[in-house]
Amino acid sequence: MAQSRKERLARQRDRQQALRTASKSRRKPSRDDIARTLLHFAIMKNLSMERRERLEELQHQIVTALVVQGFNERETEIVWDALVEKYQSGWSFQLKRHLSKDDDLDADEADADT
Repeated sequence: MAQSRKERLARQRDRQQALRTASKSRRKPSRDDIARTLLHFAIMKNLSMERRERLEELQHQIVTALVVQGFNERETEIVWDALVEKYQSGWSFQLKRHLSKDDDLDADEADADT
């Protein structure tokens, strides 16, 4: 018997939640976590070594890739420039505090249940 769309979506939602929970307990980084860390490293390394030209090349490549995905070129450049400006003015990498080594994941989960 064919299952309804609603049932299929509910099962998919449950599967995805189980995957997220398992990843969190294993402290497994997501693709976005790795991408965010790589971007931070690339910007900071180029800024610290005063490689403005390399940073502009990186910007061009990223903006071009995002435009191909359908993003507005000028808006993308504005967001990039603002991000680089934040790093230049001392903005530090945004850590995920809930992943600190002192954090007890079981305690967090117990708090969520109450």
